[in-house]
Amino acid sequence: MTFDSDRPRRWSPLPIPAVVLIAVSLLVGTLLLIDGRPAPSTPAVERLPHTDGAERLAPPPVGEALSLERFQAARRACDGPCVTDFGMPLGRSNGVEARSNCVSTCVRLESSFVDPDSGQIQVARSGERPDQLEYAGLAYQCVEYARRWWIQTLGLTFGDVPKAADILSLTEGRRLSDQAVIPLGRSLNGHARRAPERGDLVIYAADHNDPEWRAGHVAVVVDTDIEQGWVALAEQNYDNRPWIDPEHYARRIRIVRVGERYSLLDVAPNQVENPEGGAIAGWVYPRVD
Repeated sequence: MTFDSDRPRRWSPLPIPAVVLIAVSLLVGTLLLIDGRPAPSTPAVERLPHTDGAERLAPPPVGEALSLERFQAARRACDGPCVTDFGMPLGRSNGVEARSNCVSTCVRLESSFVDPDSGQIQVARSGERPDQLEYAGLAYQCVEYARRWWIQTLGLTFGDVPKAADILSLTEGRRLSDQAVIPLGRSLNGHARRAPERGDLVIYAADHNDPEWRAGHVAVVVDTDIEQGWVALAEQNYDNRPWIDPEHYARRIRIVRVGERYSLLDVAPNQVENPEGGAIAGWVYPRVD
């Protein structure tokens, strides 16, 4: 339920006018289909390296571009009414604060930057770059929180993605301390032999027929209990409500194991359904071996 179309400045330093052009073209160009061509499709993840469960995966559907009309609707959604006022704290995990995006369909052309040491956040207009701060994403989308959690907790970041669902196709991240490239792996939901672990990014698939899920979603795993059958998530812009446990996690979802394969379900452990939930595609993590 987020876009992430502004580029991390330290990955690709550009003059401010060029960065502005990129931000606008990505949000109102590549994604918005201004020239009538389809947006580039995400590479089929079963062909990517370090993919857990690829031998059981069916090819994913081709993505759909966001129309200009839909983008304008996303801008209007920011006018409210909000579930929780934009920018208000919802909770924190490992000291990383989550804030409200008003409603899940809201998209603002403002970027968030974070001090990796203090966690201080600064929001700037797209194209601006505060010195000595690390780019996090469009404020306060789900990708922004996931990237900020990695920055503050793991000392890692990851690159630009058009939408949250595309994180599943990333093959590398970056370590902040020495700028080293860190390979990323992925486990495919329902096919994976590796269970999600703390710090993994849970990726929701994009549903082009549902305005709430057109970009997918990403959340951070902050705790797991495989025996009890739950995974705790920290996130932004899922429902923009205060977290269930405001000092630890936003919510818990089910995990089940069938044979040696793991599946995550967007359903609370004490529930049997979630009418507003999404489809989980898999989880992404830095490879340490």
